[in-house]
Amino acid sequence: MSGKAKVYLVGAGPGEPKLSTLRAKELIERCDVLVYDNLANPELRKWTRNDCLEIDVGKSPGRHTVDQREIEKTLVEHALSGKMVVRLKGGDPFVFGRCAEEMLALDKAGISYEVVPGVTAALACAGYAGLPLSHRECGSTISFLTGHEDLSKESLRVDFRKFAQVGGTLCIYMGMSKLEEIVEKLLEGGLSPDVPAAVVSNGTLPSQRKIISPLKELVSLAKKAAMEAPAIVFIGNAIGKSGDMANWFEKRVLYGRKIVLTRSIDQVSSFKEKLELLGAKVMELPLIRILPSEDKKLITEVFAGIATYEWAVFTSANGAREFMRLFFLAFGDIRSFGPMRIACVGEATAKIFTDHCLEVELVPEKPTAESLAQDLVASDSLDSANVLVVTGNRNRELLVKMLEDVGHAIVDTLPVYETDFADVRKSPDLDDFKKNGADAIIFTSSSTALSYVEQEEDLNLEAGAQKPIHCSFGPETSNTLLENELKVDLECDSPSIDDMIKKLVQHFTQ
Repeated sequence: MSGKAKVYLVGAGPGEPKLSTLRAKELIERCDVLVYDNLANPELRKWTRNDCLEIDVGKSPGRHTVDQREIEKTLVEHALSGKMVVRLKGGDPFVFGRCAEEMLALDKAGISYEVVPGVTAALACAGYAGLPLSHRECGSTISFLTGHEDLSKESLRVDFRKFAQVGGTLCIYMGMSKLEEIVEKLLEGGLSPDVPAAVVSNGTLPSQRKIISPLKELVSLAKKAAMEAPAIVFIGNAIGKSGDMANWFEKRVLYGRKIVLTRSIDQVSSFKEKLELLGAKVMELPLIRILPSEDKKLITEVFAGIATYEWAVFTSANGAREFMRLFFLAFGDIRSFGPMRIACVGEATAKIFTDHCLEVELVPEKPTAESLAQDLVASDSLDSANVLVVTGNRNRELLVKMLEDVGHAIVDTLPVYETDFADVRKSPDLDDFKKNGADAIIFTSSSTALSYVEQEEDLNLEAGAQKPIHCSFGPETSNTLLENELKVDLECDSPSIDDMIKKLVQHFTQ
């Protein structure tokens, strides 16, 4: 067996990816095979290598993908073939995660393994819902219970009447399908009908919802609020001690808002993170994709004469990243950059170079190609100067024309990437968007707007879905939307992620 052949039984945490452990992330990034449950956030799978084999063995009410014995067989077979296997479980592997059964199967097969604990759902959901599980006056014990140890069984396996006498706080996993029976048994066992109770659904995620009520009203309120699994039920006097001030998660300014991002997959991470920190649920519908340039001959010629340029002008962060990737393939030493002065369309683009300790001499106050050209012309450094414009395959004509006609520069263009329409039908969030809609959809470029128009039939909302407002990064994008008879509800004053978020916050908090 290969030296790396091993199985890691890993806790994925309660849902929010940032609540996963550093060890979990490290192993997911390295593994050959990822065997995951449906409660493990799909975002975690983005950490895997491109060649990682991903196997869905998730179980949920009404959906039994793989039998437990088959899961164990899968782990054993892949480990025996010399693979590094991560078994990713929601929450913590040892809290209703059937970890003991999988360890036994691995022991029998002579396969080494490691257990990586995770933040269990009850603790995390209580924290994110502002529900204390213990209190010095009334909560000295905490019990973890399960409404269903086996989703294929109809009857409860825990005698809840006995736990009515335990006191403290009860944390009930997988109890939504049997909530009425659970509450009935607790009341029969003598638990006060007025004891505080709560249900937290989709805990730690932007879609988190909670209800709090006396135990006697919990079933009716849960039905009225349409609370669904995955959810944790909390019962005990301690959870009633928090009050309204504990709603820190729900008080974030974009909490409950659904925002659609249309950028390519590799461009959304920073934008998505900032929106989620403000409480928004981010849906990804990539309408464009960024492809490397295929003109290898032109790239070779430009790098061969790299020292002859007086200015290098970058119109996007995509172009800057791809240029630096190509640069290090060609030279491998930052000193080969030569005497070129650097101009960038905006701060995000400039950061690509400052991260390499390269000075950026010019960044226009307004991050547009026209402003960049105007500031370069105003620098009085272009007359007969050799200028390299690094860009994509779109929207470069105005910049080059101004540098040549007004600044009298000698301009070479280097398209290091191409922007193409992405097939929105491949987006995992498409069905959710069509069924439920969103609060806002953000167009970051004319390309995303044109792709939206091109694929509008595939994006049609179902009856009753929320119609999103249209948000534009700037005048060019707005013009493209208006030309195609799409309303522009919000437009950035300065095309940037931070300005768009500022506009969204202002709009939704008025």
